[in-house]
Amino acid sequence: MQVWAFSVVGVALVALWQWATVTANYSGNWTALFCTGEIQQHPPLVLSEHVYLFANSTGFDGQFYHYIAHDPFMGSDLKTYIDNPRLRYRRILIPLLAYGLALGHSGLIDSAYELVCLLSIGLGLYWSCRFVQTVELPAAWGLLFLGMPAILVTIDRLVIDGGLASLTAGFICYRRSPSWKLFIVLMCAALTRETGFLLVIACCAPLIWRREFRVASIFLLSALPAVTWYCYVQAKTAAQSYRVSLIPFSAFLRGNPWRYPVGTPFADAVRVADYLALAGILLAFGFAFFWFARGPYDPLRIAEMLFATMALVLQRADYWRNVYDFGRVYTPVVLCLSAIAAEYRNPWLLMPLAMMLPRLAIQLAPQMLGVLRWVS
Repeated sequence: MQVWAFSVVGVALVALWQWATVTANYSGNWTALFCTGEIQQHPPLVLSEHVYLFANSTGFDGQFYHYIAHDPFMGSDLKTYIDNPRLRYRRILIPLLAYGLALGHSGLIDSAYELVCLLSIGLGLYWSCRFVQTVELPAAWGLLFLGMPAILVTIDRLVIDGGLASLTAGFICYRRSPSWKLFIVLMCAALTRETGFLLVIACCAPLIWRREFRVASIFLLSALPAVTWYCYVQAKTAAQSYRVSLIPFSAFLRGNPWRYPVGTPFADAVRVADYLALAGILLAFGFAFFWFARGPYDPLRIAEMLFATMALVLQRADYWRNVYDFGRVYTPVVLCLSAIAAEYRNPWLLMPLAMMLPRLAIQLAPQMLGVLRWVS
């Protein structure tokens, strides 16, 4: 089977699951995938689109990117309904592509956003399958990309982290030799999320080390569109606090997993899965530093080291309460480790992912049960 065929099959499976869960669990209302919380101030858009609201919930990040897709250039008051406009608007690529695909037509933007997410997952699958072929493994192994935390959370809640995960797969695929394809991947990564700049640094650092300054300068320009956009956002938004600690492990030690209400089904098992997932991501960071120390210092190892360093230095307590948070943010580390596992035939490097998957499955279990009841 051709590489692109695996990508098509993977996207079809994702779309089938989303259709099934929306039909079975949310009365066919596709806006449920934005995970909009009832305990929020809502713009008129929510009423006009009959957006599905999750009761007694503040929702999830996808709701804010939904608003941005309707107003990417901040021409209305939609930004006042976003928790941190300066931060969220920097992550413009996915919402802007949705707006452009819909040609700015408000009634089409939600469908366009969903399509952009599906296409980004398809690209990630294509790059993953193509990469494993280059290391002489069957292309089907690339379908493991669908199990990455950021991809599962994007499928469930339409966040932008799946886009960065896909671009990380592109970075892994094209990193060996500078090309226009790698340039575009890096440019898009920086526009998708601020952590995308780490991929730019990882690409340019070896070039500078080898004194290939002209090529390094060209690839540094891939960050220019994002820097320009950041300046625009800076001029259009007010500063808001963004609490981080520079003390390693400080937020990790404070940000214990969620405390579940009395009567939560299988609460002890969920807590065990929470701590297993935390141990998994810490193991991933340890592997990242170990393989970076072993060398050679290629872009792949530099990228995983940079993401792991960011995780340990820029500490936010709320990142460490659930695998839906730290798992999706640090998926690039897991992806890079998976690539090294494929190159060196070292399955132990897949342990961090295996340790996070049980908690991800528990999070999706209620939807799965709803689908099974619907089918039966």
